[in-house]
Amino acid sequence: MASNQLTHRYGGVAQFFHWSVVGLLIFQYIWAWRIEETESIRLRLELVSQHKTIGMLVLAFALCRLIWRFFHAPPPLPDALSQWEKWAAKLGHLALYGLIFLLPISGWFFSQAAGYGDYWWGPVSIPSVIEPSVAAEEFFYEFHEIVGMLLLVVVAVHVLAALRHHFILKDDVLKRMLPKWF
Repeated sequence: MASNQLTHRYGGVAQFFHWSVVGLLIFQYIWAWRIEETESIRLRLELVSQHKTIGMLVLAFALCRLIWRFFHAPPPLPDALSQWEKWAAKLGHLALYGLIFLLPISGWFFSQAAGYGDYWWGPVSIPSVIEPSVAAEEFFYEFHEIVGMLLLVVVAVHVLAALRHHFILKDDVLKRMLPKWF
C-alpha cells in the first residue's frame, strides 16, 4: 500500500542541485546540437566556449550535490519495493552520478588534448593535465560522445522509473524530489 506521507523527501538543497543539473544538462545537449549544426566558425567558437563553461558548472554542481549527499542521506525507498527494485535504484543512481561526472571531465580532457591549454572558468583557472595529442583528442572526443549517449539512456530509464512510481505504483518516490507545492 502506497504511503501518502511526504515526510521522506529530499531537502531543498538536494532538490536545487538535482534540478539545476537537469536544466544545465538539457541546455548542454541543445548547445552540442547547435555546435554540430553551425557552419559559422565565429559562432561555433562562441558556442563551444559557452558549452565548456556550462560543462564545468555541471561538474561543480554535481560535486556539490555529491558532497551534500555524503552528509545528508537520501530518504529511504518505500518498504513495498522488492529487493531487485532497490538494487536497480542504487545502480541507476550510481550510473547517473558516474556519467554526470564523466561527461564534463571527458569534455575538459578533449579540450586539452585538442590543444586549447589551460581552461579559464570564471574566477578559477583550471590547469592542463593532458598534453595536446591527436590520438588523445580523438579518444576523448569519442569517449565524450559515448558518455553523452549513455547518459541520455540512463536518464530516460530514470525518468521512466519515476513515472512508473507515480502513475502505476502510485507511491511518493517521484514526489520526494519535487517541491512541496507539486
